[in-house]
Amino acid sequence: MKSSHGAAEDGRSGFVLVSVLVILAMVSAILTTVILQARSGTALTQARADVLRLQGLADGIARFLAYDLTLQRTYRAVGLALPEDGTVVVCRLGPGRTAYVSLQDQGRLIDVNTTPRPVMEEAFRLLGVPDGATSAIAAEIVDYRDPDDVPEPNGGAEAPQYRARGLARGPRNAPFASPDEIERLPSMTPDIAALLKPVLTVYNEGGRFDLAALVGRVKPSVLPSLARSSGPTPSPRQYFLMRIAVESRHARAGRSALYAMGGSRTGTDFLIWQQTVAPAAGPSVEHPACRTIATALVDEATAPAAETAAKVRAGP
Repeated sequence: MKSSHGAAEDGRSGFVLVSVLVILAMVSAILTTVILQARSGTALTQARADVLRLQGLADGIARFLAYDLTLQRTYRAVGLALPEDGTVVVCRLGPGRTAYVSLQDQGRLIDVNTTPRPVMEEAFRLLGVPDGATSAIAAEIVDYRDPDDVPEPNGGAEAPQYRARGLARGPRNAPFASPDEIERLPSMTPDIAALLKPVLTVYNEGGRFDLAALVGRVKPSVLPSLARSSGPTPSPRQYFLMRIAVESRHARAGRSALYAMGGSRTGTDFLIWQQTVAPAAGPSVEHPACRTIATALVDEATAPAAETAAKVRAGP
């Protein structure tokens, strides 16, 4: 039988053992957290480096396209000869990296600021806008962009007509800043907006476009019903919208840019330079230009990420 002193010693030993175990458990938990954080930080740094590298590739492709367009205009060269109607081209840049590239000549589209109302009405009808809405939407576009407060005949809308429809804002009475503003028109519906926005622009200053070519691309079934009294209308080739997305197995980055070559906005320069993350939508095709693009970017596409990762760790 143990004495009371021995029992007390055993109790203290037991307490010390439990305390040590608790401390060890706490230290183990802290070390585990630190290790997990370190691993997470390394993974995050690597992920950021991957995104930065892909962003650099997307930006490089956009600048390469702009350079090619300038060469074509200056020297009448064929250049990359990419589709200029918004078709998405898919390019393999190397192991695990794919680029989606689209180029849209704005001179092929309907300018909501400069296209005359009768031309818009004909184009909207052929593109599939319901007959009851065609005249009203074209009239509302004119009223939205013109400076006066007199409604266009047969369907126009100024401030009173907007209020009558329960809309808080009226027409801008100034040029459209973006085709997206058609969603504000009183007669516009989501279905019609989805149909029209891909064929609208604010960068076709002459207001003329090849209706047959546009209808033939968007709705070829009605092309036979379109009477042509003259040849194709050439594009002034002044503004080009580029959409580039580059993705790997674990990351994605992109660039949307509007490149100007003349026109009244500026000289030769990027007017819009926006970072995007989603790949270009729509069906994609392969193109011979992809080999040239990949070759131009091969050093960037195949270089190790160590330098980029170091820059990410250092911060901006």
